[in-house]
Amino acid sequence: MTDPAFLFLGNQDLSGILRGRSVPHARMSEAMAGGLPWVPANITIGALDTLPPDNPFGPMGEIRFAPDPEAMVRLGSHGDGPVFDLALCDHLTMDCAPWPWCPRLALKDAVAALTAQGLTMRAAFEHEFTVHGLDQPVHVAFSLSAGRVVAPLADRVLATLDAAGFTLEQFQAEYGASQFEISAVPADPLTAADRCVLTLETIRDTARGMGLRASFLPKPALDRVGNGVHVHFSLWRGGRNVTCEGDWLTADSAPFAAGLLDEAEGLIPLTVLSANSYARLRPHSWVGAFTGIGVRNRETMLRLVPRARAADGSNPGASIEYRVTDATANPYLVLAAIIRAGLGGIAAGKPAPPDVAQDPADLSEAERARLNLRPLPQSIGAALTPLAEDRARAWLGAPLAGAYFSCRRNDARHAAEMSFEDLAARLSLVY
Repeated sequence: MTDPAFLFLGNQDLSGILRGRSVPHARMSEAMAGGLPWVPANITIGALDTLPPDNPFGPMGEIRFAPDPEAMVRLGSHGDGPVFDLALCDHLTMDCAPWPWCPRLALKDAVAALTAQGLTMRAAFEHEFTVHGLDQPVHVAFSLSAGRVVAPLADRVLATLDAAGFTLEQFQAEYGASQFEISAVPADPLTAADRCVLTLETIRDTARGMGLRASFLPKPALDRVGNGVHVHFSLWRGGRNVTCEGDWLTADSAPFAAGLLDEAEGLIPLTVLSANSYARLRPHSWVGAFTGIGVRNRETMLRLVPRARAADGSNPGASIEYRVTDATANPYLVLAAIIRAGLGGIAAGKPAPPDVAQDPADLSEAERARLNLRPLPQSIGAALTPLAEDRARAWLGAPLAGAYFSCRRNDARHAAEMSFEDLAARLSLVY
């Protein structure tokens, strides 16, 4: 691949959109060493390119993008167009101090809190998405023919990521029409979130260069399969995976999982971002519309995934799958919220939750109450509660939580003014 003509510095904002600015080749070294200035209010621009009226910044201030050379990818040319380098950044103040509104720094802080408990985490994102413009008269779910039709796009994406130093675990056809899924290789939380952003931008950018359009919109239409994200994570202590013992939770993972379930109403607004997202949260949709954890259960908020045991009895491949998020969400905040809620469960010494062995929607209300299975909010208005904002303040700090919820209230206003179909059509071009 030829040398890049431009360097783009940026990161995902509070609406899950990569924004930033680029410099030409002559300024690349300078920008990588010193970063670039940025407008604080830009982090609150919404998916429809409006600023929340109650955003905390207005026209004032200036911050700085500080690029991370370990979080970069080189994007190919579009026809005769130039090659771009993309580098992800922290947001810092102009004197290089941490900026309290930076999602990437919020995740770093959460990881540090987890490490203080003697634990580490490995995480991986699975994304579903739709590719528009394929020459595909009939999509047969999970078929070789569907895999073949997307193979040229997949091949270019995998080559780009391989050149950046990482790859995907799979790139396969999915259930819905022109729907596909990618799965990442597990990594530490910051690397996992960085690779999530780089992978999605690579897929979108590569598709555009091929005359296609890749959309990760959660719910393209009410009568169509949605696009979700599943976050697999495992807890480690002293180099050993302590997520599973046999086929169930351990003394380390049980209170962590219980913390997630008890704090579900606080977690959901941070992991289910857009108004469109909530149309996926329906029973019998393989999404996880109720709280609860079950071994290999795809209808609970958490799915425990035991793997083959090692000779010493450990389960090094085991993970917990957090099923209630999508690609509109900011992955740094998703992982930060999961870690903080889980640590709350550990601090409180919460007992192991029960194993839910059925679809919660098929249980009676009395059975659901006995198992503490609560329905998750099914609209953005129902999710944006004072309790949820209070939990976000505790986990992320008051500045970041306040700005984030101003963005979500702005989303709710737009959703109230538009039909589902009109909003989905516009968001499909963004996400």
